[in-house]
Amino acid sequence: MKTKRLKFLRCLKKVHITNQLRQSAARGNNFVKLLIIMSGFLATCNVPGTLKDIDGNIYHTVKIGNQIWMAENLRTTHFSNGNPISQISNNKAWERSTAPAFCFYDNDKEKGKTYGPLYNWYAVNDSRGLAPKGWHIPTKMELDTLLKNTIGSDTLAAAFLKEPGNKHWLPAIMETVGASGFNALPAGYRHRDGSFHSLKSNTYFWTGNFTFELYNWSSRLFYGFADVDRELYYRQYGFSVRCIKD
Repeated sequence: MKTKRLKFLRCLKKVHITNQLRQSAARGNNFVKLLIIMSGFLATCNVPGTLKDIDGNIYHTVKIGNQIWMAENLRTTHFSNGNPISQISNNKAWERSTAPAFCFYDNDKEKGKTYGPLYNWYAVNDSRGLAPKGWHIPTKMELDTLLKNTIGSDTLAAAFLKEPGNKHWLPAIMETVGASGFNALPAGYRHRDGSFHSLKSNTYFWTGNFTFELYNWSSRLFYGFADVDRELYYRQYGFSVRCIKD
């Protein structure tokens, strides 16, 4: 009964978002008109389920096309085998580290509850597994499939992948649809020198060796802010993680 009620409430939310879009389109917003046309296939009320990590954190998941993604940022502080991941607050220690590590934005655990930790490359690529069992860090090919399943290209994908509204995101020029249920949050990032940047305006997600990014000012999904194959120093950067089901 609880699951049915949650499913019904989410359907109502999507109806409300659709009505907002129609009102905006009626005011002559051509961009929104385009999104309404292209997002019709996304307007399904599918609630695939939940996921639990090794720390006991519960995540909502979302089915987009034939993929199942986490609909929240990863929050684990342990590898899937139970080994702890080092938390590094000190800037110099963060910059020098060549071992798996995480931190919270501004070293503020309360921000971590909302946005999740920021992980360095060493944590993402450790053989002990950062992702929960049965899940993994997405590949470039899987990201391309995600784009295909949302809108077909990177030009407007971010409008579908961001959390709608301005509860967490700064106001944007381009309106956010959020119809995919991916609900990307603007978690910012940690520079290799230990400083923190772009909370509420940008978000960066790890794949194996590079990132994909969403910005509050753009409807586009970007690739490769941090490309480890191009510049090894990006391994010390801290970014968010979203996992995809095996």
